[in-house]
Amino acid sequence: MAGGGKMRGAQMNFSYGAVWGDTLRMLRENARLLAAVAGAFLFLPAVLVAVLFPEPQTAEVDRIFPVLIEYYSGIWHWLLLKALVAMIGAAAMLRLVLAPGTSVGGALAFGVMLLPFYFLLSLISGLIIGLGILLLIVPGLYLIGRLIPAGPLMVAENRRNPIEVIGRSFEITRGHGWAVFGLVLIVAVVAIIVAGITGALIGIVLILAAGQELGTLLATIISSAFDTGVQTLLLVLYAAIYRGLTGSDSVAATFE
Repeated sequence: MAGGGKMRGAQMNFSYGAVWGDTLRMLRENARLLAAVAGAFLFLPAVLVAVLFPEPQTAEVDRIFPVLIEYYSGIWHWLLLKALVAMIGAAAMLRLVLAPGTSVGGALAFGVMLLPFYFLLSLISGLIIGLGILLLIVPGLYLIGRLIPAGPLMVAENRRNPIEVIGRSFEITRGHGWAVFGLVLIVAVVAIIVAGITGALIGIVLILAAGQELGTLLATIISSAFDTGVQTLLLVLYAAIYRGLTGSDSVAATFE
């Protein structure tokens, strides 16, 4: 009961300013470690897939969807591998920010051990949100707000059962689903627009300066770097949202 009272008190104090401030603080304090993990597990796989399997282009409007379906069906296994590697990186990065003092090696070992459970959590959460999207979109948006803290929660509380984690996520977001979704929407939209415009402008300059082939390669690398930055920002934001909803400052020390 005391824990429940603490949680309710923390929820009542949940504010955009506090969560954003916590996000920036965790980014500053863990910048070097986050950059190392994000570079290896988010940026590098994204660049390799983009370079080795460039997305096809077609001028025929009626051929766009068939071409894309053929393209993705041909490389789905590489995309799955990329996603799994990114999940290891995401779990490790959450561990770094939620468990101060964790080494990069320890965080990565934690991410590897957590991968099967983290994957199932992502799959089940995606299905729940997808079902909500099918129900006239709005329920899906609300469900995003209720499930955003699930990943950080699994890492912070050392829980392995995805169903249990989802139930706990609904518990801590009770009364704050739209607030959480709104904060994530604001940050994501601004970050994506800024990264997209900046990356596109730099890409144009690179193509003009280095030629089509080399310039396109460099532009792809820059675009992947900006995408990685956005993903890292959102991941730390999710951790800050979890902390804001629970009033938690630390996590369990080990993954047993």
